[in-house]
Amino acid sequence: MSESTQFGAEDESSSDRAFDDMTLQPMPSHEQASDDGEPALGNERFPPQQGEPVRVSLSEVSQSEIAQEVMHIAGPEPEPQVIWAPPVVRTPNFIDALLFLVLIIMGLLITTGALGVALHFHWLERWFGLKDFQAAATDTRIALGTQLFIYIVAIAGAVPLFQKVWYKPYFEGLHWHGATALRLRWRLVVTAVACNLLAFLGNTVLPFPQHAPIDKMFSNGRDAWMLASFGVLVAPFFEEMIFRGFLIPAMATAWDWCGERLTGSSPRPLDPQGNPQWSVAAMVFAALSVSVPFALMHSAQVGSAWGPVMLLYCVSLVLCAVRLTTRSLAASTFVHATYNFALFFVMFVETDGFRHFDKL
Repeated sequence: MSESTQFGAEDESSSDRAFDDMTLQPMPSHEQASDDGEPALGNERFPPQQGEPVRVSLSEVSQSEIAQEVMHIAGPEPEPQVIWAPPVVRTPNFIDALLFLVLIIMGLLITTGALGVALHFHWLERWFGLKDFQAAATDTRIALGTQLFIYIVAIAGAVPLFQKVWYKPYFEGLHWHGATALRLRWRLVVTAVACNLLAFLGNTVLPFPQHAPIDKMFSNGRDAWMLASFGVLVAPFFEEMIFRGFLIPAMATAWDWCGERLTGSSPRPLDPQGNPQWSVAAMVFAALSVSVPFALMHSAQVGSAWGPVMLLYCVSLVLCAVRLTTRSLAASTFVHATYNFALFFVMFVETDGFRHFDKL
């Protein structure tokens, strides 16, 4: 064996002996032994020097100190993230319905003022031979014209107003959903025919007046055609907008809102199309309550007889059911228009094309 090899072997053995001596070397005298034989930490007189190994007994360290050390190393726990959810906004609500009512009242005031101006300057006398309000109120042309003008004023103010309030198009906010009505058109026709059968059955069972005030408006063919056109094309659209577009959502939302305040429950989320989801009790309450003013609005046309008024109330319940089950205002409007069309078609047939009203 060469000298270099012997020298390398001696170096290795000497380094191993030094490592063994270092690891087996007892702790310095300034580290006092504890009662259980474990060396304690250096005291204030003999603090442990930097680089010296220090052995600590776990029994001498409290759980809180361990937790504090872990917190110091890992850092503070992250605060839980609060996910903000936007509030459920159900429209149209009661305030929306009141705003639309204000617009209708404004339309009524403007129309009445315009009619007064026309009478003052004798325009109605010159054009229609009408000299006072009483004569104008009984004239079919003026009656339908003023009603149409009220509707136009109301919707002219409602469209821009509610688009700003709802942040969406006006008819989208009213849940028009014309595609739904188109998809269900044949079912809606069957529903309208069923309403007509209900009306004919009620006419034979319930007491109806022999000569209702509305019969006086069918004095000639011109008025009959005007009434039929208005009753099929205009009246269903605006009446459904008022009663099933604004009032039904407002009443159903008000019912659920009161229940949520009493029970402390959260409001139901909107459906994927943005429609409010009401409870069954809310929908029943809305249908029953909204049908009352609908029937009373038409009571003057039938002389306030309870038979026709009750029939109108039942028809309104059907229209409310269509609106609530399909979630489409266009669907209830289509049923309403089809129902009126069937009524005027039967009258057209009975009078030989609106020529012989004595057959009614």
